[in-house]
Amino acid sequence: MRNPRPKSRRTRRLFTRVFAASLALPAVTNAQAPKAVVEEILVTAQKREQSLQDVPISVVALSAEMMESSNIQDMEDVASFTPNLSVFSMPPFTSLSVRGLGSPFDKGFEHSAGLFLDGVYVGRLAFLDSAFLDVQSVEVLRGPQGTLFGKNTISGALSIRSVQPNDEFMVSLEAQTGDRDLEKYTLLANLPLTDSLAMRLAYAKGARDGAVYNTTLDRQEGSNESENYRLSARWDISDTVNITASSTHIDQNYNLGQFQVQTATDEQFQLMQFYDDQVERNPKDFQSSQDFAPQAPQKGEKHDISVNFEWWEHEFSLINSLSGITEVSETDLDFSPIPLLYFLNGEDYRQTSHELRIVSPLGMLDGKLDYVGGIYYAESDTDIQVIIDAAPEPADLLAGLAANNGLGGGDIAATTVAGQGPGERLFIESFQRGTSTALYGQASWHFTDAFNMTIGLRYSKEKKSVFQQQDLDSGPTDTPGPVFTQAVMAEEYTLDKTRVDESISPKFAIGWEATDNITTYASIAAGFKSGGFSGSAVRAEIAEVEPESSTTYEIGTKMRLLDGAATANIAAFYTEFEDLQLTVFEGSTSRISNAAGAISEGLEFDGQFVSPWGISGSLSMAYLKARFTEYKNGPCPAGTETPCDLTGKPLANAPTLKGNISINYQNDLGDLPLNLLVGADYLYKDDILLNVDQDPIDRQSAYSTVNLRLRIGDDDENWSVQALVRNATDKHALDGSGDIPTLTGAHFARAINPRELDITIKYRF
Repeated sequence: MRNPRPKSRRTRRLFTRVFAASLALPAVTNAQAPKAVVEEILVTAQKREQSLQDVPISVVALSAEMMESSNIQDMEDVASFTPNLSVFSMPPFTSLSVRGLGSPFDKGFEHSAGLFLDGVYVGRLAFLDSAFLDVQSVEVLRGPQGTLFGKNTISGALSIRSVQPNDEFMVSLEAQTGDRDLEKYTLLANLPLTDSLAMRLAYAKGARDGAVYNTTLDRQEGSNESENYRLSARWDISDTVNITASSTHIDQNYNLGQFQVQTATDEQFQLMQFYDDQVERNPKDFQSSQDFAPQAPQKGEKHDISVNFEWWEHEFSLINSLSGITEVSETDLDFSPIPLLYFLNGEDYRQTSHELRIVSPLGMLDGKLDYVGGIYYAESDTDIQVIIDAAPEPADLLAGLAANNGLGGGDIAATTVAGQGPGERLFIESFQRGTSTALYGQASWHFTDAFNMTIGLRYSKEKKSVFQQQDLDSGPTDTPGPVFTQAVMAEEYTLDKTRVDESISPKFAIGWEATDNITTYASIAAGFKSGGFSGSAVRAEIAEVEPESSTTYEIGTKMRLLDGAATANIAAFYTEFEDLQLTVFEGSTSRISNAAGAISEGLEFDGQFVSPWGISGSLSMAYLKARFTEYKNGPCPAGTETPCDLTGKPLANAPTLKGNISINYQNDLGDLPLNLLVGADYLYKDDILLNVDQDPIDRQSAYSTVNLRLRIGDDDENWSVQALVRNATDKHALDGSGDIPTLTGAHFARAINPRELDITIKYRF
């Protein structure tokens, strides 16, 4: 019998009514038309600056002003306001999921949604925090962007642009404080040195305690501290030639122990209590009990230089970039006080890229033609190190097992009681080198002022080489032990292999401007993501993964309403995936695999409005149906026989409904030279699977959260004081969950942050 979930139905009816009301906006009439208009947002989704309302793509774009008024400070905030975008933020395991398609948790793979910072692709998400320092705009492009963006954009692309140096002197200071000892300081400075040369500095340093208390180690988990800066310069050599350069540095450290024991058998729980009598099976209490101090320090740098010039009315850009990230993440892999499994994953990643791009003027050949084209080349080197220790101090584990009659320690305990060990180590060293070459072009032909056609094509060639070796040690010897050979099914191996993947990613679109305020479009686009090699494979035969590809059909309309006082954008899409790359967990280990087929289809809506009375707001929502069409060798819940046929089952991290409503009121504060802003957000997410194996334990039911904000500042925007309450109703929900390795039947979980208050003081001169 199906669960009726009456609360979920009421919420869906609410969204349906609001959605219907938003579509009725064109019919609204007033005796006096509003003078306020929605801010025009310029985006670069097609490699040239265009109004968001004119771009025939499903794009959510946020300007710096919008982000400040809504207190959007990081990628998790962006995801909250972007339907069909999900973010799991836990460095170094941060991942993005667009329209139900995510990325494997594996150092050997890049992401399915490409990250572009100031127009440059970067292969690691560790740069996200620094990207939100002095940000100008954020664009979330949903659906494959293979033609113009190319590399690893099969599900979409995330483009973040920072403010560039300009000819206006400015210095801004910002200080933040709040719950859990929040302390953050930001300095922004724009310095015009001459009429043709300007520099800009953005610097931020901050720290915050985590929300989870570790009773075993007596420390807060989820804490972070960071120091990031970016120095950039722009030199206008002439009216037609300029050079821009920037250097970004990041230094970040995270405590990774937010995961709590969610479920465990009575025997497992009794063993946990031997090591910490405060351990609990309750992910709602923000209390963990891990005996190993998990952490992830990250250090990175990114250096860009771009030469831009005009010739024959065309814009040429030569963009060069060098980036790198070094991190060592240490994790308590059993998420409990049992001295069982410890995990280290280190990476040293380096990438260089070069792109030459040409952008034509609009309206060539009597207004008929415009185009974009270019060539792209990139190289990357990745050194990966994986160490898993199984009870490195066997006596500690034996003491607990003896007190618990030998029960509760899972597969490792069985070998320990039998006198076989453990004290084992799995050690992987991997070096991967990749090269990417591409040639792309996109042209639009305007048959009339109202009707146009766009054709795009990108040829890509990806070459990846790997030399990877896995060793298994037991105690003082270098012979494999029973824990990894029997429980994990690991084998010693050496992998020395090269693979080459080639693809052609076409795009075809037609657009029709029904009126000056209504644009409709229809498109077909292909996406491609190359195969590769897992950096943590425990056997050679599961190390290599095949490419994945997709074809997306999309129709949409973009409307300006009420004389510009409102906008409404709607997109419907249908995507077919082949050989979908997934991270799956089976018993005691995870692996990368390909699902034969999947479909993602749905509807997306976003709208904004402003009024002459200081009231403004936005509504965004999405309906998504993402499911496997063929996946007969899928993973199973722990303790059941594998494989499981997941054909027809839903994808993980793909809620059927997701949406938000935001309202702001801003006005002068009496006769004082001050203005007041009061606002609120209502954020809703439907039922969601947190793991691909369909285990009902790893599921979060529908929930909603509320944010509240208050800001007072002077009319000239020289200073402001702002308070923000996130999750004001203190809602509890999970955003991560899974099986605990070797402890069959036990699960870990991570909860969203509880209610928290941030206060920001900003001064500009």
